[in-house]
This record gives sequence, C-alpha cells and structure tokens, in this order.
Amino acid sequence: MNRDELYRIWKTEKSEKTLQKLPSSFYPDVERLLGESKAASVVPGQDRTQKVLSEKEFKILRRLAAGIAETRMRKIVDAALSHQDIAAESLTPQETDFAKQVAIHVEDRYRFIEELGEPGIAPEEKTASEPAKAKLEVVRFLSDFPAIIGVDLKTYGPFKAEDLATLPIENASALISQGVVKQVRFSEGITPAS
Repeated sequence: MNRDELYRIWKTEKSEKTLQKLPSSFYPDVERLLGESKAASVVPGQDRTQKVLSEKEFKILRRLAAGIAETRMRKIVDAALSHQDIAAESLTPQETDFAKQVAIHVEDRYRFIEELGEPGIAPEEKTASEPAKAKLEVVRFLSDFPAIIGVDLKTYGPFKAEDLATLPIENASALISQGVVKQVRFSEGITPAS
C-alpha cells in the first residue's frame, strides 16, 4: 500500500454507491503506511521544511484512511436500512462483525416498529436482545451471485445461476426486487417432501 493507491481507493469509494472490494489486508496495510509516514516525520536531523512536509503528508494520509472507513461504514448502515444485501467478499475482516451487528439492530428496530400498537404485546417484549427466527423463502438464482450475510447472521452462498436456496424472507425480498432471484412457488397438488 502506498499513498497513490490509498488515494485511488478513497476516490473510488467516494464515487461509487456500493462497497468496493478491498484486499483483506487493507486496514493492516493502512496502519503500516500511516506508521511509516509518522516515523518519517520524526526522523532526527531533518530540516524544518522536510519535517513540515512529512507531517502534512501524514495528516493527509490519515484523512484519506478515515474518509474511506467512514464512507464504508455509511454504506454498510445504508444497506441495512434499505434491506439491501452486502456481498460478503466486499467486506474486510474488520468490517464483517460490524455489518452483522448493524443488520441485527436494524432488523430488531424494524420489527419493533412493525409491532407498535399490536394488541397483546407489551413494549418491553418488543425489544429483542437476540434476533428472532427469520422466516424463510425458497428462491431460484437467475445468475451467479456472491455470498451474502442474511438477517439471521448466517452466510449464504455463493450461488450459481439456477441454484435453489432457502433465504430469510427479508433477504429474498431484496434480491427479488433487484432482479437477482425469482420466488419458487410449489404448484397445487405437489407436496414438498418432508
């Protein structure tokens, strides 16, 4: 990782609506780059001009790195709020747990909102500490599709065209609306095997 590569990633991440695939070592590489830049700004014997330039470069690199992390965080939250799936390979290892936790909290909140005013459910019962069992739906994939993290925090996929899968209904609905899958309906008179 170098400063040009970091700038390119920042620019792409800012200009694209979806999460960009980053190397799994992205954040450790950024830490290394920032460490090297910081060390260059405190080298003994530097003239004042070189020291000021090194300090400014460190600040710029730090702003770029923070900008990338914040932009990606917003995209993860926005995807959860709009019930959109995030391809598992688009997340770095450091982002995967965050994405899962956001999905849990957003789904819990949507469930709370849906249950407002329902008779027989006390408000304190509406806030779940664990995600409720997801309702499932059978779908057929129309094209190859990467693995996703379901609202139940399980990883599904990757999928090939014509694969059948049982997905949480929220994820299935999002994929149906995106034209990625079709819902599979059982014909009358045909009973699925138990």
